[in-house]
Amino acid sequence: MKVFKQYILLISALALFVACEDGNEETEVKSQGSVAIEFDNMVGTSQVNLSDEGSSDYSYTTSGSQPFNLTRVQYYISNIILTGPEVSYEDELNVSANADEVTGYYFIQESDNATKLISLNRVPEGVYTQITFTLGIDESGVQEGAAGGILDPANGAPFWNWNAGYIGMTIEGRTSVLEENAFAIHVGGWKDVVPEDGSGQKFYNNVKTITLNLDVDMKVSETLEPEVHIVTDIQKILGEVDFTVTPQVHSPAVGRTFAENLTGAFVVDHVHQ
Repeated sequence: MKVFKQYILLISALALFVACEDGNEETEVKSQGSVAIEFDNMVGTSQVNLSDEGSSDYSYTTSGSQPFNLTRVQYYISNIILTGPEVSYEDELNVSANADEVTGYYFIQESDNATKLISLNRVPEGVYTQITFTLGIDESGVQEGAAGGILDPANGAPFWNWNAGYIGMTIEGRTSVLEENAFAIHVGGWKDVVPEDGSGQKFYNNVKTITLNLDVDMKVSETLEPEVHIVTDIQKILGEVDFTVTPQVHSPAVGRTFAENLTGAFVVDHVHQ
């Protein structure tokens, strides 16, 4: 009988231990928070303010002293990843013909302030030191005839064709150095296609992965919801552009120079903790 009682006590202790373990796992699942990411578009040290179409008011100058204004600035952000010494988070990507099921893709538009703020939910509790994201839409989002929502060309998504894919970065405006004034820099392309006949290559992969260090150790928890403030410098994307030579960019091949400038055009300005 004594042995039987000891056996019962042992079983009870094991059950209590398992229950405690299950409780810990449940607590770990609940230990999540939210992170906001704000994109702020600048031209050097000046805030981007869009001009009306046809405006001859030129607020900015290029590195070559060519006056210009901006009438449209927009770009795609996707594949957001947060990393820290002991934790990581990867935003879920999903492409669907149903707009409500498209996740992980964000169309930042200067003309719509609401699009410049991204909210990430279910971020594991912990300390994060880096953020990584994709500028443009890579092969995971280029599905012929399948994309809905902000990826749907029928809804205004900037899409060239199957080989060229989406326009990842759009910069449009006017400049006094052109007779017709208007310029358009469209940077896109999701794959390299080398012609078998030896002719000039037209299609390039201009999608860029950008990793930025946070200016502080960002703490995420159920009660801490930090905001990462990222500045996008249009001046750095334009680089040493000469609008009299390159007033229009509408292909992956011509946009390669601007694509190379993308990785240095984004910086974490600060984190609101």
